[in-house]
Amino acid sequence: MISFVNWFVKITAWPAQFFVFRTKIYYEDKKVQSRRIKGPAIIISNHTSVYDYAVYLFVFLFRTLRVQMAEVLFKKKVLGPFLKMMGGIYVNRDTFDFSFVGKSQAILEKGGVVGIFPEARIPRPEEKRPLEFKTSATYLAYLSGVPIIPVVTNGSYFNPKKRARVLIGKPIDIGMWWDAEKDQKANLKEVTEKLRKEIIRLTKELEKIQKRDELRPPFYYLLNDIIRVSAIPGLLWFRPKVVYSSKEAKKKYKKGVIFFSNHTGFGDPLYIMMSIWYRRIHFVTMQEILDNPKMHFWFDKGFRVIPVDRENMNMNSFKKVTAFLDAGCAVGIFPEGHITTGDEAVDDFKNGVVLMALKGKVPIVPLYVEKRKHWWNRQTLFQGEEIDLVSMYGNMPSMAQIEEAGKLCRDREIELAHLADEYYGRVKTANEN
Repeated sequence: MISFVNWFVKITAWPAQFFVFRTKIYYEDKKVQSRRIKGPAIIISNHTSVYDYAVYLFVFLFRTLRVQMAEVLFKKKVLGPFLKMMGGIYVNRDTFDFSFVGKSQAILEKGGVVGIFPEARIPRPEEKRPLEFKTSATYLAYLSGVPIIPVVTNGSYFNPKKRARVLIGKPIDIGMWWDAEKDQKANLKEVTEKLRKEIIRLTKELEKIQKRDELRPPFYYLLNDIIRVSAIPGLLWFRPKVVYSSKEAKKKYKKGVIFFSNHTGFGDPLYIMMSIWYRRIHFVTMQEILDNPKMHFWFDKGFRVIPVDRENMNMNSFKKVTAFLDAGCAVGIFPEGHITTGDEAVDDFKNGVVLMALKGKVPIVPLYVEKRKHWWNRQTLFQGEEIDLVSMYGNMPSMAQIEEAGKLCRDREIELAHLADEYYGRVKTANEN
């Protein structure tokens, strides 16, 4: 009967919840734990509102979720009977009646899924979240031996501008945390606190993910992708080629990364984008370019550049870049700060690229653009090995180390310039022969 009622509610309420919650589901590791739960399990979650239960009904669509619920809900004339039919597990917080533990254990022994909000109530606005956890989830996992799946929600329900977001964590076997040298009471307390810290960690991770999504809303790259597709004739014209400085340099970057390059002309971003076709690259651009009404639309909406005010380089500028790096984006920077017109192949570097890489905790990859001399030549880009400044200097390097890192980046760029000279020297010799 309970299973039938659950399915009836899920089928009939699906259209409404789709528009009311618009739930976006994320996974800490989808291969380890997805929405599909195999076998018995205990789900624990932070508690933001009474609608958390409704959201989880549809998150774990293919399982009948039996949730421990407070006595106050069962006292409602309509809600109480409905929750009983849905399989809610009655918990009286005002007495020492622990029969709910036995009922939950029986459900797990039959292969079911039990949901628990360990805070036992919804926190008040002024209270620190999450509240201290009750030990019931830990004790139930100890008795049954089933895994605990931590889940967190942002609690954004009935909000037309925001959507509900849920992060599903990896299953936890509390046996790994159980200390045989301590008594049961001490173990229950310590394991429960570890579960609370796990929920806190996942909540922070969900907040990061939400910021990333808000940074790049749906259709954010639509015009950018249209431009990229329409630039296919340019690929045939320039026939871009990437030459790597070594086998280690021959690498594709799918997560946050900074590409830095020499600056020979306004076409450099185009050459780099065509050569590194597998990534959308957000180039750091002077604010004055976007201040030009004729260029603003294309650079902002089309190329999705990151504007930086060179006259007022402050932490806000770094936060803009860091936000995109945290979102796993690729950022392109020209550390020389201007187009090189002198005899030097590479001009002096600004240390902004070093600071951005350190703050974003991402590798930086040197590139060298060599303009083609004739229209029939291929456009060639030289790529060097990545530089991991965080592993070299840590998160808090000294000013001397930052200066050293800036010099290292420029040296790598000069090495690529020499590689370009050697490469074109070999090509010239081959043509002569």
